[in-house]
Amino acid sequence: MKVKVRLFGEFREATGKETVELELPVDADCEAALRELVRIEPKLFNLLFSEGGLRDHLHVFLNGENVNHREGLKTKLSEGAVLTFFTPISGG
Repeated sequence: MKVKVRLFGEFREATGKETVELELPVDADCEAALRELVRIEPKLFNLLFSEGGLRDHLHVFLNGENVNHREGLKTKLSEGAVLTFFTPISGG
């Protein structure tokens, strides 16, 4: 199935792309999509993952809904799904 990843901020700067389209197995979840994304765009690895897994500050959205309100990274994807992720913005 095809899934679109929309890139913003530092993720867009790292890749030079606004979107990346992924081809994934039918039973793929959000974690599988992120792993495929870093396989295609290795520059994103350090922005998305740390030693313990996904970076704590990263917010992942599936079709506009935070996946933490569903099954986290184990949330299943469907054909045409759109993934986005953000890091919180802070200022002083």
